Amino acid sequence: MIYSVQRIIVNSYGWTKPSPGRLGPIGEGDYVRRNGFGHEDWNFNLDLAIREYIYGYAYYEPAPYKARDQFQIAFVTYANHGWHLIGFYLDAEFVSDGAPADKSVLRIKARNLLSLKSANSLGKPWISLGMTGIVRQLQDEAQWLHWKVHVKNAIPLPQPVAIPKRLFSSSNYRITRPTEVKASTFYALRSLADRAALSAEDDDGFPEGREVLLRHKARERNPAVVHAAKTKFLQEHGKFTCQACGFDFEVVYGAVGRGFIEAHHTKPVSELEAGAKTKVVDIALVCSNCHRMLHRRRPWIAMSDLTALLKSQSLGA
Repeated sequence: MIYSVQRIIVNSYGWTKPSPGRLGPIGEGDYVRRNGFGHEDWNFNLDLAIREYIYGYAYYEPAPYKARDQFQIAFVTYANHGWHLIGFYLDAEFVSDGAPADKSVLRIKARNLLSLKSANSLGKPWISLGMTGIVRQLQDEAQWLHWKVHVKNAIPLPQPVAIPKRLFSSSNYRITRPTEVKASTFYALRSLADRAALSAEDDDGFPEGREVLLRHKARERNPAVVHAAKTKFLQEHGKFTCQACGFDFEVVYGAVGRGFIEAHHTKPVSELEAGAKTKVVDIALVCSNCHRMLHRRRPWIAMSDLTALLKSQSLGA
């Protein structure tokens, strides 16, 4: 078992797609300054899973005797004069050849880069390329996506968590390769994330809160079942609205809200048998506010109860 900390560039979208505005001296590292993005920008986009596995960026190759080991990786970023924890890959594998070619994944990434191009945030090596050329270039550079991790073991934090210097610190703010750490350091970072998650989710007194919460989050982010649930909803309703309160992101936010909705797992993971699979009927599509309310107390509020509560509040008004 190998424990490591890997620095990745600052990102405004939770490492699900590239952030605009990185060209020039404000970018992080030569590649980002030149291109306007980094391949780690997609490290926690679980919708880009290929056969239930995420392929994350690593400019790194372990010694041959380590290459077949399992890697426990804590991802960190440097911002606001300090190190911040942003997520984990658990039981990751190192794949020397990088990510396999998947046209749907490459096209999603290409569309992200075309959006950067529209915002004048894509660099010269890419800016002259159209969709086909960008897809081809991304496929070539997928050789750097060395981390293979199952979606349930790719755990992004809801927001970056400041790391105390006693746990991890480095004066090298541009660390380019994973840095091996002691197991005790890695688990201290896990505990830091646990405390932040439990605090954010108001988990006081919730038995086995961390493990159940993280497993619940992983199930909610299962890309295959979420995609199927969203596709079914669109076929039936034509657009996304919250199944609890009816909120429509596109109506309120315009084009930026089009196609956005959150997925909530309606069956508490603690009640599922080992090996149980999530079905489309177990996924509710909800707005961000209702999603937070569903998680507000323990046990989690049922969808039917939340809908009834909203109705009673409306009638009371």
